[in-house]
Order: sequence, then C-alpha cells, then structure tokens
Amino acid sequence: MKALVPIVFLLLVGCSNVPVAIKEAPKPDWQLGQVSQQVSQHQGEAIRWGGQVIKVENNDAGSLLHIVQFPLNSYGRPNSEQQSQGRFVALSKDFVDPYIYKSGTLVTVAGRLADQKTISVDKKTMTVPVVQLGTLYRWAPAQQYYRDPYWSGYPYYYDRFGYGLSYPHWRSRWYYGRGYYW
Repeated sequence: MKALVPIVFLLLVGCSNVPVAIKEAPKPDWQLGQVSQQVSQHQGEAIRWGGQVIKVENNDAGSLLHIVQFPLNSYGRPNSEQQSQGRFVALSKDFVDPYIYKSGTLVTVAGRLADQKTISVDKKTMTVPVVQLGTLYRWAPAQQYYRDPYWSGYPYYYDRFGYGLSYPHWRSRWYYGRGYYW
C-alpha cells in the first residue's frame, strides 16, 4: 500500500500540461521592477514573467506581444488582481495569432532578456524590456461560479415565490456564467 502512494502522486504530477519552464521560476528569479531600469546589466539572463496581452504585432520577421505585467502565483499564472510593475514586450520568431492572443488574454512567458525598446502608450513614450521568447503559455479564462439564490435543497425545488414543486431538483446549488445552464 505504501508503494502505491508515490506511484499515484507521480501519475497526478505527470498529468499536468503546464510546461516546466512556466511552472518553475529560473534562478535567480528577476522581477520586472528590478530589471526595467538596468536592462543592459541583465541581458541574456533567464526570466519568467506573466501578465495580460495588450496587443500583438506581426511582420515577416516574427511577432511582438505587448504585455502588462502581473505577479505570478505558485503555478506560474498571472494574478491580475495584484499590483502591476509595468509593461514589457515579448519577441517571437514564430507567428502569434492575434485572434487567439487577443487583448485581455492572460499569458506567462519564459525566455531570455534581450534588449529594451521604446514604445508609445497613448501620447506617452516609455522604454520597456524585450524578452526573446522561449516558451509562451496561454491561460484559460477562470470560470466564475455563483450561488443559486432559489436553491432550497434536495429533493424539492421551491420557486422564487415560495411555492413548492413536487419534481426532483436537477439543478445544482452553484452555477457558472451569467445565466442558468438549463
């Protein structure tokens, strides 16, 4: 029985589809705030940053992703509810589809710090770090769950006016999205 526990644990860990470069932070784990003013001193170092895509620019040489940085959780997923340290640009030699990586998509990038680039945001120009992409991971949108205010428990369902109905309750106490799924 004791030998079965590590095997089950290894199977569960092996089922994860997040790349290792995204899950594990490089050593040292440089943050955008530490690097943004001293990009030339940190060129070529491995980084892992994440955030929300602002826009994607494509040309014959590759793609440029403009990203607002957010801190990463222990799985490498950006937490957009925390304070951002600024913006950065991710440079890819491959084509990045702007429909798939549309504005607002959460991504985590792993790669090497390449250079810095001057960009304009509205009427302000700013210098941001450029990351040469090694790994790009797109996170699925988080599913929002809401409590059903009319759920009264199994086996009977009461409508919003308090009248009991005699058929079994097939609906869950919790639902997701903006409306009911039935």
